[in-house]
Amino acid sequence: MSVRIVYEDIAAGAAEDADVTTGSAQPFAAPGLLPFEGGAPPLTSLEPNQWILDGTREILNEQPVRFWSTAMSGADGQFDVLPGIDIDFDARYTSPGIFLHFDPESGEYCPDVTIQWRRGPSLLAEEKFQVNSTDFFCEKAVEAYDHISLHLHSTNIPYRYAKLSYIAFGISRTFLRDELRNVKITEETSIISSEIAVNTLNFTLDSEEDIDYMFQLKQPVSAYDGSHLIGVFYIDDSTHRAKGLYDLKCIDAVGVLDEDFFPAAMYSGESARGLLEEILGGHFSLELDAALISATISGYWPGGTRREALQQVAFALCAVVDTSGTEAIRVYLDRENTPERFPQERIYTGGTVDTSAIVTAVKITAHSYNTTGSGNETVEVGGQTYYHTSSVVTIENPKATASDKQNVVKVEQATLVNAQNVNAVARHVYGYYTKRERQRVKIVMNNERPGDRSAIPTAWGTVVSGHISRMDITLSGIAAADCEIIGTEVKVTGDPEKRFSGEFYAGEV
Repeated sequence: MSVRIVYEDIAAGAAEDADVTTGSAQPFAAPGLLPFEGGAPPLTSLEPNQWILDGTREILNEQPVRFWSTAMSGADGQFDVLPGIDIDFDARYTSPGIFLHFDPESGEYCPDVTIQWRRGPSLLAEEKFQVNSTDFFCEKAVEAYDHISLHLHSTNIPYRYAKLSYIAFGISRTFLRDELRNVKITEETSIISSEIAVNTLNFTLDSEEDIDYMFQLKQPVSAYDGSHLIGVFYIDDSTHRAKGLYDLKCIDAVGVLDEDFFPAAMYSGESARGLLEEILGGHFSLELDAALISATISGYWPGGTRREALQQVAFALCAVVDTSGTEAIRVYLDRENTPERFPQERIYTGGTVDTSAIVTAVKITAHSYNTTGSGNETVEVGGQTYYHTSSVVTIENPKATASDKQNVVKVEQATLVNAQNVNAVARHVYGYYTKRERQRVKIVMNNERPGDRSAIPTAWGTVVSGHISRMDITLSGIAAADCEIIGTEVKVTGDPEKRFSGEFYAGEV
């Protein structure tokens, strides 16, 4: 499969901040939508040779047209009065240029476009671009602008309205294998959400293009193995080492959430979905398991980062949080589905299995907060004092013996665990710690991601059945990953001669 990295060299947040105005658009147009991808299907009009009756075009009827000019170009394609578009921003943005998407269905575009960039009253830059296609990048690096003006001089076909469907404040760039070095990705997840790891992407770009890249913090970078999305990351640091040579360090959405504060609150029957969306703050979309749509949250959140808040909510829901293989943040319940069975041709030699000490008991503290009561344990939220009481649910391991060293897992500060959910949380945590084997093995990837259930044979005739907890991925000619699987080592009853094929898994897996 082909390895590629797609870099959104677009000013983060500019589209949402853009205020588009124009006095040159048809009354049915919606120029405010120009900074967002999408648009109308092919439409017919009364322009010369535009009334095409082959069924490929629709008659205008409230379709989402972004910009059609009120003026029509003349016989030479020129406009007597130039259509103009103004875009104002509350914040300042930096981008390598402006991308214009015209009308690819008809093949029409505006060959001459003038763009001005301003910061307040100051003109930062002005350039006239010679456009030669319906998708065109007006390359001009400008820093810290808060206003853009576009003027359209002509159309490539005479007697046409200027039609513009999309304006992007930057451009998407794709880097292929020949330009990439040392591509390393680490993705992890915890089935019990005792923590939420930050996934990372690090790579070196040795660019074949004569371009000075403006790698800005928090711009998205997507890593692919062929058509399979491995993950979406955000630039956290960049170093320009030589002409065309850059070192990039990226973090996932969880890492971005770790940089923002989420204030303290007290919840009583709060919608889990609404709370999760509030934690994400509109910066990332939520992909929520259907089984959690009606779930609620009660308890105390003492304040901290959005990442910490996400972890506390997920732990209370017995849910898993994951960003691998998606543009969103997934929150889902693990299900005891059939594990993926790995054949030998996808497994490197040299795997190991470590067995952890037996957990003798799990103790989970449940918390209660009331406005009436007594005692010294109180918390204050929004000027209201709450009295805090707690209780402990214990699950003893019946397999522990008198000779086993006491090894008790305690969870005491999960303040969204209460009397209603503590038993479910305790069973969930206990079930996780009964899986004592940690398998380390290198595989050839086939769309796996952390959290997947797997059954991977060992070299000594057993299988470790469990969940992939971590993947250290190397992208080169093929995508390979050093995996950690937390699970149970089991014997199998299949034919030993077939132990690395699908027919081998006939036993206890």
